[in-house]
Amino acid sequence: MPNSQSNPKSQFPKFGHWSLVIGHFSKGFTIIEAVVSVSIFAMAMTSIVGVYLSVQRLNQASASLNALQQNARFISEDLSKVVRNGEIDYSRYPSQSAPQPEATDLYLVDQSGTQIRIYLQNEILILDKLGIGSANFTSQEVAVKDFKVYISPALNPFPGGNDQPTATVYFDLESKVNSRDKTRAKFQVTLATRQYPE
Repeated sequence: MPNSQSNPKSQFPKFGHWSLVIGHFSKGFTIIEAVVSVSIFAMAMTSIVGVYLSVQRLNQASASLNALQQNARFISEDLSKVVRNGEIDYSRYPSQSAPQPEATDLYLVDQSGTQIRIYLQNEILILDKLGIGSANFTSQEVAVKDFKVYISPALNPFPGGNDQPTATVYFDLESKVNSRDKTRAKFQVTLATRQYPE
């Protein structure tokens, strides 16, 4: 009589020393499942890194633009005070006439009679008060690429003139906050002196 409890391995065909086992699954991942999982993970990480880098670039661009706007605001406000509380010093320009169409220096005399010179040197805008000293108009966050002054009229209208002297100041700023992102902006402001036609 055949044994009712037969060896389970005997139910499967044998090939030499190897037997075919059907219906038994080993625990773990197959190579295809692992490749698919790694691919999905790589795509997700690429997207996350891309978003992170985009946010970083936006933050750097925003910081550069902020530096430009703050420096431009400071220059405009400070120049306004200096020009409005003084007068254009025509006597310090060649032939006592402001260069046309533009000058690279702005010469002024304040209310106390102190001579002032505003000029560009090594990408820094400088305010120099004769006998007192000089100061930088701009911070280290920006470089001044260009500075021009358009003075009207070219000749001193006083005494007896009808024109109030004005200075239109143009400056081109470049941010140094991020060495890879050279954000630039141009600014212009027109200022009138305290001199009025008589």
